[in-house]
Amino acid sequence: RMSGGVRAGGREPPGYSISPTTMNFITREKAREDIVTLGLPQIVLDAFDGKSLPYNLDIQFREPYPIFSLEPEAQAAYGQGNITPVWTGGGDYTIVAYHHAPTREGFFRFHIESPGAEEEPIGLNWQQVLVKEFKILWEQEWIDEQLREVAEWFGFKYIDLLIDELPQAKLDTFEKDAAWYKTFLERIRG
Repeated sequence: RMSGGVRAGGREPPGYSISPTTMNFITREKAREDIVTLGLPQIVLDAFDGKSLPYNLDIQFREPYPIFSLEPEAQAAYGQGNITPVWTGGGDYTIVAYHHAPTREGFFRFHIESPGAEEEPIGLNWQQVLVKEFKILWEQEWIDEQLREVAEWFGFKYIDLLIDELPQAKLDTFEKDAAWYKTFLERIRG
């Protein structure tokens, strides 16, 4: 790549518009290609493609259309460099994405209503990014067998630890919840 982020020959990679200080514009097609390249499970692609998912999971996991509906200038406000939006869920305000920069590589979340503000932590591995999603499903009182089945589809290896630990945790304040979450993420850092 040459300075300014444009590849040798003066051309940008297909699906991206490159900027060194803002989020590079990404098309839906390029994001899907990146999801395949990242080797994410089929259920992630199915959600991204808008397919109906078992157990109404398409409410929790769906194409991050809010970011793709933005023009390049508006997308630019949501980070720096190559970022692949993977899914949005619930109220469609939070987007799970993958950052490709070596110093920030990994999954993170950002809010569509808060351009430039990233939810901590960043640089999560696949197992870590799934903790919050499965905690939400557990809080919705899913039965353990369903949680285990869905965890298998996503390749989430820590579902039994989560199921065992959450009923014992005293998460009655935001501070306690945040502390538990941070500790759990550290324990499964791989």
